[in-house]
Amino acid sequence: MIGKKQASSRMVSIADVLDILEERKKDGELGYEQQIEYEHAKKFSKLSKKEAEKMKAELMENGMLEKTALKTVEIMPVDITQLKLILVMDRLTPDDEACKKLMGIVESYRGKQ
Repeated sequence: MIGKKQASSRMVSIADVLDILEERKKDGELGYEQQIEYEHAKKFSKLSKKEAEKMKAELMENGMLEKTALKTVEIMPVDITQLKLILVMDRLTPDDEACKKLMGIVESYRGKQ
């Protein structure tokens, strides 16, 4: 990527990255870094792009920041303790009721993996 300018910047989920790289792969061979990221995204993407976007939107509607919602979508915490560790990243400290609600959202998407 030496000598190339960054056109724009936005936060995306691993599912988005996988979708973007699959489109680029159709157009031709991926570069070394892109191939490494493609393999990583294939291995760790837990939801489809559509499901990841829906989950992110639900989490954000319930008070999460975009960055934290994306991290939650990527990690898919298995219990409230893991969820609280993600929330600490943005210095969020919701009460137990809010954590249960957020965990309910995560659980509803876990079955769609």
